[in-house]
Amino acid sequence: MTDADILTLCAFEEANLECDDGLAAIARVVLNRIRRRFFSDGTIAGTVFAHAQFSWTEYAMIHGRYTRVAATPQAVQDRAGRLMAQDKAFTGRWARAAGIVAKVMAGTYAGAAYARLTDDAVLYLNPSISKTPWAVPEKHVCDIGHHSFFRA
Repeated sequence: MTDADILTLCAFEEANLECDDGLAAIARVVLNRIRRRFFSDGTIAGTVFAHAQFSWTEYAMIHGRYTRVAATPQAVQDRAGRLMAQDKAFTGRWARAAGIVAKVMAGTYAGAAYARLTDDAVLYLNPSISKTPWAVPEKHVCDIGHHSFFRA
C-alpha cells in the first residue's frame, strides 16, 4: 500500500459518508499527528496503524458495539488489505476520497468548514458513538460533519 492509499483508507473508514470537508479533516489530523509526532513515528503507515489510534484498524462495529477483530500488527495489516479491497469496490466513493486526500496531502484542499481546523488538531471523535476523558471543551477546535476535533 502506498502512503496515499493508507491515508485514503483511513479517511474512507472514518468519514466516507460525510461531507468533503469532514473527509479532508480526518486526513489532515493524520498529517498533523505526523508533523507533531503525536502517537506517530513520522510516517503515514506508522501513524495510521499505531496501536489503538484509529478504531477501524483493530475494531469492527458489530451489533452497535465495537468488537476487537485484529489483535496483532499482522492482523491489522491483513484487515487493512481486506478493507481496502472492499472499499475500492465503491469506485465513485473511493475516487472521491482519493481525490480529497490527494489535495490535503498537497496542501491545496479548501473548504469553509475545513478552514476552521487548526494545525494542532490531532484528536477527533464522533460524539454519538464515542466518549473519552480527553474530549474537554478547553481543547475543542471545531466540529465538522459528525466529528468533533481537539488539540492534545
